[in-house]
Amino acid sequence: MRRAAPVRTTVSSKPAQRTSYHHGDLRNALLEAALELVKEKRSTHFSLRDLAERVGVSQSAVYRHFTHLDDLLSTLCRNGFDAFDETERRMMAKSSNPWARLRGLIRTYIRFATSNPAYFRIMFDSGFANRPENIGRARPTFQYLVDVIAEIGGRRDGAFEKAVAIWASMHGLSALMLSGQLGGVLKKPAHAARLEQTVAELIERGLGRPRAARHDEVIG
Repeated sequence: MRRAAPVRTTVSSKPAQRTSYHHGDLRNALLEAALELVKEKRSTHFSLRDLAERVGVSQSAVYRHFTHLDDLLSTLCRNGFDAFDETERRMMAKSSNPWARLRGLIRTYIRFATSNPAYFRIMFDSGFANRPENIGRARPTFQYLVDVIAEIGGRRDGAFEKAVAIWASMHGLSALMLSGQLGGVLKKPAHAARLEQTVAELIERGLGRPRAARHDEVIG
């Protein structure tokens, strides 16, 4: 009696398509998956096909929610600035002391960036913040800093330029932490906190805060 030939099976490299979506869930699933891809690739350079495969749907299903990849990434840019703005506003509401607010803004920026690397890259390193639909979302997050500096100095002249310099310091430390050029600092909270504090103290010194007052009322 002849034996039956063994049945050969192949395993597809594509993820199985999900069947558990409810109406309206796919859009959010695509946004979440895009954030995952940006974080993994450290880049916004991927395709809608990559995204569709990650979620487990056809590429045509993606087009029902986003006309092209830039549309999706621009949406994520707005979402990121909305979340950042809300975090800053909550922090600002905790104190009326401008020095405490300044320290809080420094801390908020660095910690938002390091906790949300995909948003950080889309918001600041992709150019999407300069698109007309996003400028209105991005501007308030910087204006908080300008206003606090103007309050500290008692005048608005020069506040914008000082805010840019402070932004450069906050952004630079955040980028270095995320790039790995500071080693595994993100896995060492105490070390990361010391770097954050050092940047904050240098900024405060540059703005003329007396040394004795630099540890008063810190919020975050």
